[in-house]
Amino acid sequence: MKDPNNQQDQQDNQESEETKDDSISEVLNFDKPDFTFVPKANHEWRQQGPYLCCKSCEVEHAVWVGTDKMLVGLDEKGQPILKTRAELGMD
Repeated sequence: MKDPNNQQDQQDNQESEETKDDSISEVLNFDKPDFTFVPKANHEWRQQGPYLCCKSCEVEHAVWVGTDKMLVGLDEKGQPILKTRAELGMD
């Protein structure tokens, strides 16, 4: 049984805590990430609340458009067509 007043036991506990802290640390370099996301030229947009969410890309991404705009369709280039609630007569 370890004696909390024993100096050797205190040093062992301190070294054990230091080892735990070192084993869970991770250094991330955001200037050179391991993964690079290159979005597709065309996106499959769906509106979810105030966001336009892309459903076709590997990495989930979205654009905030607010609560006053609604997605009504896509143009010939695949760009979202947004209209305000006032334009749609939903005031």
